Amino acid sequence: MDLWYKRIILFFICSVCIYITAQEKKTIDSTYIKSFPDKVSVRINIDTQEDLFSIYNADDNSQLTLQSNNSFRLFVSLDYKFIGGSVGFAPKFFSDNNDTYLKGKSSYTNYKFRFFLGKWVQGFEFSKVRGFYVENSQDYIANWTENKDPYIQFPDLKYLTIGANTSYVFNPKFSFRNVLFQSEWQQKSAGSFVPTLYYDYNRTSLPLETIKIAEDFFNVRLALGYYYTLVVKKKGFVSAYLAPAYGIRFSKNTNTTQNETSRSNDTYTTQYLDGGIQLGYSSDHFIFGSQLNFSANAYKEEGSKTISQGKSYLLFYVGYRFNPPKAVARLVDKISLKKKSDL
Repeated sequence: MDLWYKRIILFFICSVCIYITAQEKKTIDSTYIKSFPDKVSVRINIDTQEDLFSIYNADDNSQLTLQSNNSFRLFVSLDYKFIGGSVGFAPKFFSDNNDTYLKGKSSYTNYKFRFFLGKWVQGFEFSKVRGFYVENSQDYIANWTENKDPYIQFPDLKYLTIGANTSYVFNPKFSFRNVLFQSEWQQKSAGSFVPTLYYDYNRTSLPLETIKIAEDFFNVRLALGYYYTLVVKKKGFVSAYLAPAYGIRFSKNTNTTQNETSRSNDTYTTQYLDGGIQLGYSSDHFIFGSQLNFSANAYKEEGSKTISQGKSYLLFYVGYRFNPPKAVARLVDKISLKKKSDL
C-alpha cells in the first residue's frame, strides 16, 4: 500500500512539473500585485486544526464523535518560481499533543505540492492520521468524569487521504498566492471568483481482535469560492473567502474476518462549506499574519445515519523571502529553457 501511493504521488508531480516548465510566464499587473520570481519564500505556520468525525443516527438519536489527539500542528512551506510545497506534522514538544493517558496517542503527517500556471493553480496532497478517541465518551461510559477518566480510544484507527485540486482565478488583478501561500504581495484591493475542482481518495481502516473494518472513498466536488483582499496602508491586508461545494462520493466497505470477506458499494451526494478570514502583513522580505478557517461536510448514509466532518481552527504564520542558492537557480532556469526549446 505504501509503495503504491508513493508511486502515484511521484508520477503526478513529475508530469505536472514537466508540463508547467514548458509554459510561458504569467503576465502580472504590477500595479496590483508584486511578484518575487527570483526569490524563495519560506514560511512556518502553527495551527490548532484537529481531525473530527461525527456519526449521527436518527433512529435512536445517538451520536459518536471521533477526534485525533493533535491539538497543534506545525508546517514548513517553501515556494520558488512556479512550484511550492510544504511538510506538516504534530510536534510532541507541545504539551497538548502529549496527553496520551486521557486521549491516547495520535500521529499526523502531511505533504503538499503546488504548481502555478498563469491563472491556474494545481495542488496535490498526501495526509495520514492515526489514533482517535471518542470525544463524547460520557455518552457510553456510566459515571465518566472529564479530565479524570480516560476517553474511549482507538489507537489503530487510521485515516488516509491522497488528493488533488485544480483552481482557476478569474481576476488577473487578484493574487490567489498572496491569500494561500504569501508568495506574492497584493498591493491594491481586489477580489475574484475562484472555482476549484477537488478529487481525492480516502481510506479509513480499523483492525479489531476478530475483524478488520475498512472503508474506501473516491470523492469529486466543485467548490464555487469567492475571495477578496482589502489592502490596509499598503503593507497590511485583510482577506476573506467563502466556498460552498457540492459533490459525489463513491464508497466501498470491506469487513474481513479469518473466514470470509464481505464488501458493499454505495454512492452519496455530499455538501461542503469552507470559509475564513485572514489578517496579514507583507513586505519585500518579511511576512506574517493569522487566519481563522472553518470547513464542514456531510452526507447521509443508510437513510437515517448522517456522517459529518468538521474543522475550525486558528493559524499563525511567519515567513521570509530571500535569494535562492545559485546552484538551485541555475538548475530551475536550465529546466525551464530546455522544456521551452522542446516545444
